[in-house]
Amino acid sequence: MATLAETNGEILLQWLRLLGWQIESDRDGDYIVGVGTRFGGDGSTLRVGGCARSGGELALQLFEQAMLAYERAYDGAPRQPIAA
Repeated sequence: MATLAETNGEILLQWLRLLGWQIESDRDGDYIVGVGTRFGGDGSTLRVGGCARSGGELALQLFEQAMLAYERAYDGAPRQPIAA
């Protein structure tokens, strides 16, 4: 039976995939190493990485870093006007 951390980790990874991130992970001894990549429509690339002992912990690291990377990259970008 899956633990709560594993379930939450899978949910975070699904959110990242829905947001356009490609996630790759692999074991390296006792750790799981992961990389997330997002290709923007403007030709930009965002990349984040993490290393953890559990899949849930790695998913949380990748999710937090992805949100920070997205915020840094697009925080000052000009936005399309929103119609009322």
